[in-house]
Amino acid sequence: MTTRNSPQVWAISGFCWLAAGLYAGGAQAQLANDLTIGNPKAMAMGNAVTADSTGIDAVHYNPAALTKLKGRQSTIKLLSGVMDIRAKFKSTPNYGDNAMGYDDDPVKDTSTRTLTPVMYLPGMGGMTELPVLMAPLAGVSINPPGSKFTFATNIYAPMALGYSRDSDDDAGRYQGREVALQRITYFSPSVGYQANDTLALGLSVGFSHQAMALNQDFRNPGMLTGVVRMLNEALCQDGIGDVLGPLINVCGAKIGPYDTLANMDLDLQQSLSPTYNLGVLWEPSDWFAWGATYQSEARMHLQGKYRMNYTKEWQGFWSGLQSSVFGQVLSPLFPYGNVSEESGSASLNMVLPDNFSTGIKLRPFEKWQFNFDAKWSDYSDWNKFEIEFDRELDLLRIAKIFGNGNATDHSIILDRGYQDTWSFAVGAQYDVTDRLALRAGYEYRPSAIPKDKADVLVPIGDANLYGLGFGYRWDKDTTVDFGVNYFVSKQSIPAGTSCNVNCTGIDNLVYNPYADLDIKTTVKAYIMAFSYTTTF
Repeated sequence: MTTRNSPQVWAISGFCWLAAGLYAGGAQAQLANDLTIGNPKAMAMGNAVTADSTGIDAVHYNPAALTKLKGRQSTIKLLSGVMDIRAKFKSTPNYGDNAMGYDDDPVKDTSTRTLTPVMYLPGMGGMTELPVLMAPLAGVSINPPGSKFTFATNIYAPMALGYSRDSDDDAGRYQGREVALQRITYFSPSVGYQANDTLALGLSVGFSHQAMALNQDFRNPGMLTGVVRMLNEALCQDGIGDVLGPLINVCGAKIGPYDTLANMDLDLQQSLSPTYNLGVLWEPSDWFAWGATYQSEARMHLQGKYRMNYTKEWQGFWSGLQSSVFGQVLSPLFPYGNVSEESGSASLNMVLPDNFSTGIKLRPFEKWQFNFDAKWSDYSDWNKFEIEFDRELDLLRIAKIFGNGNATDHSIILDRGYQDTWSFAVGAQYDVTDRLALRAGYEYRPSAIPKDKADVLVPIGDANLYGLGFGYRWDKDTTVDFGVNYFVSKQSIPAGTSCNVNCTGIDNLVYNPYADLDIKTTVKAYIMAFSYTTTF
């Protein structure tokens, strides 16, 4: 496989551009956690609903609360949202010193913004841009007359996020031209059991489709590419190149620190990924309730394909170098540069972290209700990721030599170092009448990504989630609910502080496309949901 790098580091950094897709799959899950379930009540109350009734979505939030659903009920939901992702790249006072003095970077002192949503459509082309992000969801529940059991199944999206940067000149395309991370639970047989007057238990089993896809351009600003450009400018003058060409030929094409070298497309999925949720709900009085839920992990083996397209400059430079004596002597270490595209099969082992939540519901006054939740997520499961390829690659042969034990003939291992998180949520409901309820909530969502691993691909720092909404009982058999969320996260990544994006050392090539740039990112999400529940 054609790699990228003069001897060692080009190859290792080349691998990392491919593996960046794996990183996307990890960190975006923190952003997506509970955001795309589409339950209007949970959204409005800041997701503080573990001890409360959430209708058919109790399958996810707390299956014990399914016992609140009497008779036969059906729910139809409509979920829509917009994500506004921005980043700014500011040059430092001595910018360019890291690249042998070259500072003509078209990315410096620019910004990127995208509002274009992407969804992964299994069997219909994978990543697909949509004019508007909108998804219909539904579920049904059955409580036989006089039975302590309630049975249900629900279609919902534990995570469904994606974006596209359309422009070929977009400054952010080196860490995500198109990104999709999606988990759709398409079948979730569930049961709630009313053990006695105060205690309910619940179990749900979810069968889900998991997808992770990435398309992005690749560049490698730094000392090595600066040296390559310097050699090209010094040795490719009239006459000099002709004399030295047979010995060392660097004149096949011009590449430098800020040139686009390749594009990678990675598409991985698993059609059947099971999980289970366990819940308990205790209501000893009308004014107090306590609930707890455990959501299991899912150990997955995503499979799919990759494709790498190399620029003409990349091909020309390495083909020229291989034609010289210097290139022939070191050919086992150098890319061949004689192909424009390489493709094959890839897979990765990935764990969807398990979660635990607990909360209380208080009704101190007739018309007022207050909910409080605490939630733990086991993101330390993302300490390492591994990508496996269908064959031995030149890229991996080099990474095996210089990758410090993190590569084999057919795989590469990435250190992620994610952290477990605790988030906290509060929600309030005011019953205007016995038919209309107004709701509001807030959730603090700390990031699972350490500061030294922040980047532009997943620009999520600590975040705040705000919710508003209402519920209205249309008649004795029908209820409509509406909820809206505003999610905001900002982070600052000073130059050289994160070796996933802007480090400058000669050994920091895995993967730092914005070396020595100060970066600030902002993510804002606006999410709306409407549900209609009735008996049948």
